Amino acid sequence: MSGAEQLKRSIHCKHCNSLHPHWNRRVPPALSVAPGESFTLISPDASNGLLSRNSTAADISKIDFRRLDPLCGPIYVEGAEPGDALMLEVTALELGSWGWTGLLPDFGLLSDEFPEPYFRGFDLADGIADIFGERFPLKPMLGVLGVAPAQDGDFASITPTKAGGNIDVRYITEGAKLYLPVFNKGALISGGDGHALQGEGEISGTAIEAPMSATIKVELIKGRNLRAPFADISTKSYAETEYRDFLGVGPDLFQAARDAVRFAVDEMSRSLKVGPFEAYAVLGMIGELRIHEIVDKPNWVVGCMIPRRLFGSKG
Repeated sequence: MSGAEQLKRSIHCKHCNSLHPHWNRRVPPALSVAPGESFTLISPDASNGLLSRNSTAADISKIDFRRLDPLCGPIYVEGAEPGDALMLEVTALELGSWGWTGLLPDFGLLSDEFPEPYFRGFDLADGIADIFGERFPLKPMLGVLGVAPAQDGDFASITPTKAGGNIDVRYITEGAKLYLPVFNKGALISGGDGHALQGEGEISGTAIEAPMSATIKVELIKGRNLRAPFADISTKSYAETEYRDFLGVGPDLFQAARDAVRFAVDEMSRSLKVGPFEAYAVLGMIGELRIHEIVDKPNWVVGCMIPRRLFGSKG
């Protein structure tokens, strides 16, 4: 985008940096937009400023979960009513200059097996993350985007629902379109949780968490009455084609996923000569969980796919 185009966008785009801690349809709107207009959500990282470039694992161990994943908004959409739908097109994502990943207490697919805290910071200025000596291009995406729920009360910002929210679909990046049901007058959009790089499933509980400005264009679809969100996405920016795939097999999909991840962690630790907790921590950034097979009873097959180049000739 040219400098002139960026200036034009900033002049005609409404900006929001108002934060709230929970989904609640009673939170007053921070601003109002008409269908066809754009707005920019300006959000801190998922720690809400509790972590910094100088943080350590000790800071992770005492983090206040009640302050994580702050929501930027709400944005009132003129004319939106229950039973309608919104189309939210992500037109631009701008990362902050730094980010972090870590292992949080009691959080992540294998949190019971990896209780020790972990923290690593990243300089995001050159658009690359170095992971075990391999360079991975950053893929900015928005982890949280949704509308206020239909019920009264506070609902955790970290929990995904049929109203969207913390869905962590790594393809909600520039050019993606997310369609959401409307449950309240004005819809009341909020978002946040910027990621610089996330794997499929955010396995360890965190990606590269980063401050982010997200510009979004909204369209209103009257009477669409969606049962749940859906998205128009592209995978073309994810160029990995060669993987080592670690399989979990069993009658319970969740346990099969845990088995696949445990297998991947053990093999990465052995091959790369790193601690198991460090191998597990990077899976939130580059691991890919896939359901390979779900029809041949009584067992199902889940794969934890790791870019093959990490293993090199190490076997």
